[in-house]
Amino acid sequence: MADSKAIFAFAIAWCDKFRNPRVKYTDLIDTAIGDNCEAFDFTMDCGHAFEVQYGAASHDAQALNAIIDKVDDIPLLGSAIYARWRYFSHWAYDPEEIAQPGNRAWFVLAFARLAHLTGECPFLFQGMLRKIRIVSNRLGYGVSPDPGDEVEQCLTLRTDGRVWFTSYRFDVDTGNYKKAKARTFAVGQTVIGHIFDAIASYFGNGYTAVFATDIGDWKMELTNTEGEMYRLRGALCADFDWSENDLSDLIRDELEMPNLYVFDGNNKPDKVTCLCVDYHRITQIKPKHPVSSELEFVTWDYSEKLILDRASDTIEQTQNVGTGCVVSRKVYVDGAVAALLDEIDPERLFGEIEGNPDDVITDPMETRTYRITVDFKKAPRRIIRGTYDKKALPKHWGVFADEVLQFVHFYDYGEILSPSVYGKARRRKQDHIYCSVVFAQGSQSYYYIADDDSIQVGDHVVVPVGRGNHPTVAEVVMIEYFSDEDVPFPIEKTKHILRKCAEDDIP
Repeated sequence: MADSKAIFAFAIAWCDKFRNPRVKYTDLIDTAIGDNCEAFDFTMDCGHAFEVQYGAASHDAQALNAIIDKVDDIPLLGSAIYARWRYFSHWAYDPEEIAQPGNRAWFVLAFARLAHLTGECPFLFQGMLRKIRIVSNRLGYGVSPDPGDEVEQCLTLRTDGRVWFTSYRFDVDTGNYKKAKARTFAVGQTVIGHIFDAIASYFGNGYTAVFATDIGDWKMELTNTEGEMYRLRGALCADFDWSENDLSDLIRDELEMPNLYVFDGNNKPDKVTCLCVDYHRITQIKPKHPVSSELEFVTWDYSEKLILDRASDTIEQTQNVGTGCVVSRKVYVDGAVAALLDEIDPERLFGEIEGNPDDVITDPMETRTYRITVDFKKAPRRIIRGTYDKKALPKHWGVFADEVLQFVHFYDYGEILSPSVYGKARRRKQDHIYCSVVFAQGSQSYYYIADDDSIQVGDHVVVPVGRGNHPTVAEVVMIEYFSDEDVPFPIEKTKHILRKCAEDDIP
């Protein structure tokens, strides 16, 4: 078979032509496709071999789309392309049909897959990087941009810190691009060094070229200090991870240009950087004994603030219980709060609030209100206000609140004031280990003797129950040590724990 780089270049070139909505049908039946297929030893079998294996996918775009990820035989796919092209160029009654959307879609899918199969780690960059040029185009096959839409961005960077940026919009009248924005500026050596190190390292060690049909693409030229140029490309959906950073995000952050398309089209969901919830309750209380003749009610002004902050990876909760009484707790877990914020879908969490009906009954003695402030990485700040009750809160607030509560509770138990820690005596050699266990849905505890000194409070264990000694799962709620003369229940009448539970055994 021919060199994979040659097939890759062939597939890319013709994928671009078939994606172009303004292409002429005469360009698509150009004999160059047939000549290349012959040179690559792709068999002309009228598509029979591909049809035997994949059925209607040999000629139908929807059928091909359904199975395209399963196609991994390069000669077979190349022969299918050769046969389909030859049908339109030699045998079709109307060769212009090759330019119809459905037929172009078939070729786009086939050529894109061929490029993917031959484009693993293409053209690894070598040398010292001197210049970067990235052209990101959002137009995909079949996509019709709205008038004035920004469809292409060109970003150029040099080692001296100079940066050129130009964007283009789609002109509906002419079908061409028009310059929309242009900007030239300089950045410091730290910034340019970080970007250049990341690009050179990532693309010098191999990457997977991904191609798609329904989205745009990126093209990059990397020029080293020897003047050698390396050309790379892929679909505008690439997630390139470098040193625990997304490469597209790194470039956007370093250049302080949040709207750059770069390699992923800037289409990933926006990230919440900080979420702040302010809760305020005012309650009027009538005391049994009046405080004074003029004061019939006492006002309890209570408030809480909950902050989830990505930058510091902390959750902080502050309670203003009353005058001179403030309770505060702060939890820091490296990466955990950021992960919790990543799970937030702002449109789902804050997008729907049912609202209370007009005839809802209000309590004149108490008000509960909230304000939720959400800061995003790209979008402007969002503020939501209302009364703190089910229908005035966002519809999915309960799910989020439960997740935060579980997170905080996991780290909320210290040991200083825990009786299970300070009340536990060290066991002597002759002591017996008596464990108090409770069964699911029960509160009564039962003594069992443990022969395993590693069992701890909170462990689930298997114990014998009833006359038949049926193995049953229980939870250890207390552990005590007793000498022979101090045991709470006769040793000979106390059953022994069989074993600790495996995770699969825990109900």
